[in-house]
Amino acid sequence: MKLFDVYPRFDIEIERAEGVHLYDKEGSQYLDLYGGHGVISIGHSHPTYVKSIKDQLDKISFYSNSIQMPSQEELADKLTDISGYKDYKLFLCNSGAEANENAIKLASFHTGKSKVITFKGSFHGRTAAALNVTDNINLSAPINMNNFPVEFIDLNNEDQFIQAIKGNDVCAVICEGIQGVGGLDMPSNEYLKFLRDKCRQNNIILILDEIQSGSGRTGKYFAHQFADIEADIVTMAKGIGNGFPLAGLLIGPSIRPNLVCLVLHLAGAI
Repeated sequence: MKLFDVYPRFDIEIERAEGVHLYDKEGSQYLDLYGGHGVISIGHSHPTYVKSIKDQLDKISFYSNSIQMPSQEELADKLTDISGYKDYKLFLCNSGAEANENAIKLASFHTGKSKVITFKGSFHGRTAAALNVTDNINLSAPINMNNFPVEFIDLNNEDQFIQAIKGNDVCAVICEGIQGVGGLDMPSNEYLKFLRDKCRQNNIILILDEIQSGSGRTGKYFAHQFADIEADIVTMAKGIGNGFPLAGLLIGPSIRPNLVCLVLHLAGAI
């Protein structure tokens, strides 16, 4: 059996990696400026990372969120300390697209609305809702089209945002700390403060996607923290796991599972 042919591949067969270098089977060394699509955040085969993974595998490799696992509580505490996000709750999942998918759904649950505002040049994932707020029509299959109303506006354009929220039907704004796929464009600090104020005034959930720009890559744990604001939901993946499939949402204190969410989740579990 062969792998499904999706990505064009370089004619390089990587055998091992250490720190910032990759090595092919002939022993040639390559400086890794790619980081496995922005995933490797502390270097390949970092001894602390390797030891932590091995220690956990010796105990238990996986179980569902339906039981208590001390390692999850420890992660939540460490994220609180390192990110400065106090009084937030952590929801763990597997991938960045899944994190954004859950963030959009949670915003719709919380507000009772369905429209999402996002930005030209954005990339938030390849699953249904995440793809719907991604500015790349070439990634969309027919089944992905028009899942819910979305409006793409120019980054850092306050007038376009004011026009987009006039119908009072917007449940969320989703914005990257830095647009990685979109060309390293970023919202200004003033614009992030503007979004924060307008979202509070209009019952709109502000989702900040720090999947590529988070995990300390900008000098602060999240890129948006240079604007001295807090999101309602922060989504994380890639660098948080350094190659291990880990993602999560930091969920603000104003958003808590209500009775409607609980009933829907229970109904889905039957």
